[in-house]
Amino acid sequence: MAHVTKTDRMLEDKMLAFAGDPERVDALAKARAFKRSWIDLAEALTAVRDRESYKRWGFDTFEAYCRKELHLKTATVHKLVGSYHFLRTEAPKVIERSRTDPAQPVPDLRAVDFVARATERGAADADTLDAIRRAAFDEGAEAPLLARRFREVAFPVSDAERAERLRAQIVSTARRMANLIAEPESPLPRDVAIQVEEAMGAVLEALDN
Repeated sequence: MAHVTKTDRMLEDKMLAFAGDPERVDALAKARAFKRSWIDLAEALTAVRDRESYKRWGFDTFEAYCRKELHLKTATVHKLVGSYHFLRTEAPKVIERSRTDPAQPVPDLRAVDFVARATERGAADADTLDAIRRAAFDEGAEAPLLARRFREVAFPVSDAERAERLRAQIVSTARRMANLIAEPESPLPRDVAIQVEEAMGAVLEALDN
């Protein structure tokens, strides 16, 4: 027997309560099946947003409807709707295939998001973008694999960005070290603690300039 979560039960109750509104029940049902068919859910959410049906259901915003009724985080909703829009405009065959051939795997949501962001970034050449799409849409590669294979070419980091990231890491570490040393329970001898605290202060001062 499949495990039924608290969220599943809440969604089931709402489906029964709103049985007279097919569009509302459809969105709820697809929210339950999110992990199995995110494309269907994304399509339903897109329709609810575009028609502003959530207003008819008593919600001020689309995000509030998704959060309160479907128990979906705003970031997740944006990724769903954005990825569906990308497929609809850039790779409609993927959507059609998901409906006509159930044996074909549905591309991972995060993988579609990776492809969409890589396309928008425009750093990779056309051949590389084609390879990314084949890996995600035809081979079923998930986001971590795509990142390992294509991140450096799809999302190159400039020397300036790399230097700024390093600077931020050093600043964060120096502040953390200074705070730890200042703790009353710190096991360091006082004279060593003072030296380290002064050193961390010098690091922060140097990087603030």
